[in-house]
Amino acid sequence: MAGQDQNNSNQNGIIDNNEIEPTEQTDENVVEEYIMLDSKLDELNTALDYLEQKNDDIHERLKELLKSNKEIREELRNENTEPTGNN
Repeated sequence: MAGQDQNNSNQNGIIDNNEIEPTEQTDENVVEEYIMLDSKLDELNTALDYLEQKNDDIHERLKELLKSNKEIREELRNENTEPTGNN
């Protein structure tokens, strides 16, 4: 029985050694995937920052346009309500 235990240990040792290699490869693959994922997330974050800035710029321009239109309407309204001295 002692010999069988030793053989099982050797077999387990060989199995463990075989399992370590794929695990190391899997760990390397996982690390590479995380690095790639991190890079893609950085790209997406940069793109979203750009879109957010463009959105903010458009919003500011729209507010300026609305303010300008309001001022023009007020001027036109004031011109139409002023008495004309030509009559």
